[in-house]
Amino acid sequence: MLETEPELIAQFVRSGRVRLIYRHLQQLGDNSELLSVASECAAEQNRFWEMRLAIYERYNQLFTDAAEGARDAAAQVGLDLAAFDACVAADTYLEQVRADYAAATADGIRSRPVFDIGDQRIIGAQRLSVFEERITTALNGE
Repeated sequence: MLETEPELIAQFVRSGRVRLIYRHLQQLGDNSELLSVASECAAEQNRFWEMRLAIYERYNQLFTDAAEGARDAAAQVGLDLAAFDACVAADTYLEQVRADYAAATADGIRSRPVFDIGDQRIIGAQRLSVFEERITTALNGE
């Protein structure tokens, strides 16, 4: 999906025709909560999407030390680390992250990636052509 997503953003999101909505899932337990809070703290510095990518790039490291991995990712994307550390330590976004997870699971989302396009759901990484077809159909009201 990391290969397809940039093209989807370029073709559909930047033009304002499509919104990409991210929901936090708790697939790594407490580590997921920490990483979700960290990504929301990065959003305070307008770096949510960059942080999300940096976290995915460190996926294996996050199993052993999620806090260090999150901080490494924050440094990589150029965050003000003092502000980031304070935000994470305060669990500033913990309740928002938990509510987001509850909403996702209530909608039947248990793993990622999942895409709702119109009334169609795509589960798992797919070729760009699959997304283009579904998005075009939804935009045309078909």
